[in-house]
Amino acid sequence: DNFRLEFSKTHLTPWNKKAAKVFARSFIESGEYTSCDKHTIETSFRAHLKTLCSHYREQVRSAHSLPPPQQTIDNRQAAARRARRKTLFDHRVTAAYCHEDLVGYRDIIRDMGPDGMSGDESDTRDGIKCYIIFLDKWRNPAVAPWLRVFDRIFMTTKFNEVNRPKRGNWPRIRVPTTQRNVQREGKPVLGLPRNFYDEAWLSTL
Repeated sequence: DNFRLEFSKTHLTPWNKKAAKVFARSFIESGEYTSCDKHTIETSFRAHLKTLCSHYREQVRSAHSLPPPQQTIDNRQAAARRARRKTLFDHRVTAAYCHEDLVGYRDIIRDMGPDGMSGDESDTRDGIKCYIIFLDKWRNPAVAPWLRVFDRIFMTTKFNEVNRPKRGNWPRIRVPTTQRNVQREGKPVLGLPRNFYDEAWLSTL
């Protein structure tokens, strides 16, 4: 009943070593187990205690650690948004190269680059994680439906010859917004056809 361990230190402290011997002796004396090898029992106990000590110290560190500053959180979120734009761009380039009807659009997709893709913010709806698309002010909203054709084509690459899903990560669930005020000042991509730009945005230049 008075059996105690030192979780805040290593499993090899004098106290914990003595505890291992006490445990091994009690284990054998209980008569409930077939093993009577005291050395093996002590070794197994110390190995398990090593894991417990490690978990305990990690829990203590987590409990006393300060939350990251807001700037760090903002930087992480911005990096995640950039990564999602890059992934979306890669998917659309793949689509342009896997369907003959999209051959003529390969150059324009490449010219748009990741910055030409719409950004998004993570959200949860009905318990399902999704990403709400926001609109860059510089880009013509009519470009979005055209780009979604590439998304549908890319989805076909996620199935094999017998129409079964392939292994690997699937595209994120992205939800188009119907609110024109959900916009961000994305980095404009230069050199695209004029109809790729928002007329109101062009009038401000």
